[in-house]
Amino acid sequence: MQSSASTPSSHSDSPISKDKVWRVLIVDDDPQIIDMLESFLKFQKCYEVFKASNAFDAFNVLDQTVDVDVVLVDINMPGMSGIEFVKRLKERDRTVVAAIITGDPSMDVIIKAMRSGASDFLSKPFKFEQFQVALKRLVKERSILLENAFLTEEVKVKKLLEQMNRKLEKKMREQSILFTINETLAKTKNTSELYQTLVDLGASLLDSSMAMLWIKEEEADSLVMVASHGDVDRGLSEIPVMDARHPVVKVMKDGIPVLGRNPIKHEPQSGSTHGSDGCYLMVPFKIREEILGVLGISSQDIEAEVAHEYLFLLHILSERASLTVENILLYDSLFMNLHATLRALVRSLEAKDPYTKLHSERVTQWAVEVAKKMNCSEEEIESLTFAGHLHDIGKIGIRDQILMKPGRLTDEEYEIIKTHPVIGAEIVGHLGLLQLETAIIRHHHERWDGKGYPDGLKGDEIPRLSRILAVADTYDAITSRRPYRKAMSVEFACKEIIRNSGSQFDPDVVEAFSSIMDEKRRKGQDE
Repeated sequence: MQSSASTPSSHSDSPISKDKVWRVLIVDDDPQIIDMLESFLKFQKCYEVFKASNAFDAFNVLDQTVDVDVVLVDINMPGMSGIEFVKRLKERDRTVVAAIITGDPSMDVIIKAMRSGASDFLSKPFKFEQFQVALKRLVKERSILLENAFLTEEVKVKKLLEQMNRKLEKKMREQSILFTINETLAKTKNTSELYQTLVDLGASLLDSSMAMLWIKEEEADSLVMVASHGDVDRGLSEIPVMDARHPVVKVMKDGIPVLGRNPIKHEPQSGSTHGSDGCYLMVPFKIREEILGVLGISSQDIEAEVAHEYLFLLHILSERASLTVENILLYDSLFMNLHATLRALVRSLEAKDPYTKLHSERVTQWAVEVAKKMNCSEEEIESLTFAGHLHDIGKIGIRDQILMKPGRLTDEEYEIIKTHPVIGAEIVGHLGLLQLETAIIRHHHERWDGKGYPDGLKGDEIPRLSRILAVADTYDAITSRRPYRKAMSVEFACKEIIRNSGSQFDPDVVEAFSSIMDEKRRKGQDE
């Protein structure tokens, strides 16, 4: 906006009562225009100024302000146009008067502005005298509307009570939703589970038919949909960052929420919700103020008067989820560092004895193969992988003279060796690891017939993953060289494991292991 060479009129020229301070909200994405208008209004000394850089921020100001008399809004803003903003403003309070600022005062623009409920429009550039005259008209209209709106004290009280009840109901609903969000997100264990929980929760809480979450791929110039709810268009699964006109990309780059008509596609973001296919609403998904992706909902039932409330709830959902992601990433980082440290201890232990070097690595590989053959879950395989690498960590508490003794152990020495599963379970147990992983380590030397150690468990009393690890551990021990014997053949090891099926080993585990070995044998013959 450009001003004329003339200076603003003094306060004495204004017909507005000195006793009345009019609240004026300026909504414009150009800070220079806001500063210029604010300076003029403060010079008049009968205006209190509020500011917002976009329509969504403006609604937040209106929610926090007791009353606003006049709104001056730019016609072109990111996320929601000035015309759509005025339309929603008038739906909230018919007594608020608004003027639309435009640099293109065409007849079509004027008609749209008036139809939206605007009382006036201001053309850029304009003179301050013209601006002051427009303000006088606006506050006069505001005074008339207020007089008509509050005819009696009873009407005032009724409206106040209704407002208080609405605010109370809204607050109670928000608190209930916040509790649901916090309780639900707290149960998630990893980011992939969190992402799906996030979109499911968004669709449920906001009564939306579809919800979507895109994450920016670091090594790819695209936004990839990592979770969705409902019948989402496949064309939205990956959106190139170079597609600057796409609303998802705009939210990612600008960090400003966007409201638009369905379907989600390239279009001027007017914010209209009157299309037959409903509308969509998107907010940035941030971690530590850095935009990681975009969270969006789409529905046929989002009404104009609740769109800003939906925006608030979607923001809350996004913020709480980002905190959970931070916690998960922090936990994963600590967990991986801990795991790496413990594995380094195991490697240093095995490095002392050339006969057991990389034993834990090999045992884990075999155990995971058997677990997959037995259709174990991903969580079980993850726990088995962790426990497999650390299953002999308890040997740290055994003297080297016993561990590396070149001959056979005495009965007394063997009893000491048998304590290593208990020592290992105590080591990982004190570190706060999962109970399942601790149990795998403690019971990997139990026998199917109950003659194992340390607790003499039998059959299904032994954790299934411990039974799997026992077979893998035995196979590697038989096929590895020892101080007191040479390494035995694969065929001999397989026969020994089959021979001890039902006594030392779980028959189901032996069957899965044998099946794997048969497949490897056939593959070797074919090659």
